[in-house]
Amino acid sequence: MISASMSYAQKSPFVIKEVVDTLAEKKSPGDFINSNYVFFEDDEYIATKTCSGEWGGTVKFKNKKSGIEYACSSSCPVMVNKMSGKYIVTSTLAHLRGSSRIIEIDNPQSMSVFKLSKPRKKHGVIIKYVGDDESKSMQGTRSLIDTIGVLTLASFPYQGELFHVVTDFHTTFLAKISDGKFVNVDTISEKSIWTYNPQVIRTTDNKYIIFFDNKETNGYIEILDNTIVLMRYK
Repeated sequence: MISASMSYAQKSPFVIKEVVDTLAEKKSPGDFINSNYVFFEDDEYIATKTCSGEWGGTVKFKNKKSGIEYACSSSCPVMVNKMSGKYIVTSTLAHLRGSSRIIEIDNPQSMSVFKLSKPRKKHGVIIKYVGDDESKSMQGTRSLIDTIGVLTLASFPYQGELFHVVTDFHTTFLAKISDGKFVNVDTISEKSIWTYNPQVIRTTDNKYIIFFDNKETNGYIEILDNTIVLMRYK
């Protein structure tokens, strides 16, 4: 969890603005993505994600040359960042108290090859349960953080470091990871900015757009370099 004892020794390098607009035209993910948009891609892999909520989730890396898909458990994938040649997968789940897990993958080929579950029959009828086809493997991964009571809406790089937008359902913070814990860098909002299905859009001009929608508030966060703008609708 995030606590008051978690502090950042240096002055925050970020400029954070919060805007509450009653007249602004509401935006949606469709305003930023098209049919060619992919979850993550580099020269070697195309990454995709699936989520079955409390029954699990999966991130898959498909090798462009071999066509083989490698996968690991991720409930549920928010985004992939590539830092110093390693893949950092952020996942979060707004179930019960909420949870976050961030893992590091040196080489996707070290993970399990993804295979669909074998069909099960009951009284001659094929049965498939929610989550059957979600990976349960953590082979080839290293956990950077695994915590309860915190949601991670996004992770983004700035000046060679990875930062995270997190909430404890009371306040929304900008954080880093240190010794397996979130360390508070700055406060984004005194409100809990969260959503059941976090979606981060990376635009062609290097912006990160994070949509949120809950019973108290909705809108989006826009991140460009060290500037963070929180747009809330009323």
